[in-house]
Amino acid sequence: MKIFMKKLTPVDIERHLELPNDTRREALPPFQGAWENVIRIMFEQAGLMEVDVHCSCRSGRLAFTKGWIEIARHLRLNAGDVVTLHREDQGGYKMTVRSAS
Repeated sequence: MKIFMKKLTPVDIERHLELPNDTRREALPPFQGAWENVIRIMFEQAGLMEVDVHCSCRSGRLAFTKGWIEIARHLRLNAGDVVTLHREDQGGYKMTVRSAS
């Protein structure tokens, strides 16, 4: 199930990935009153590397914070690249990247 797809901006690369308004929140782990959640995401482009990415919810906005910048640098993501987060049938999460170039 596709949770979101987003064309990256410079802020997404340098600070945090702000999730789009149409993100399927029900497909993410529940926050249960907390303002932050940790999601283990598999990245295909990194040789099936799994990374713990913190997802925060402040003022009703979702963003990937801790862990995201490191993976963006490791994968050499650029503004204009498109990332898609999917929830696997087994319950895990996988992100794919389509390069803008």
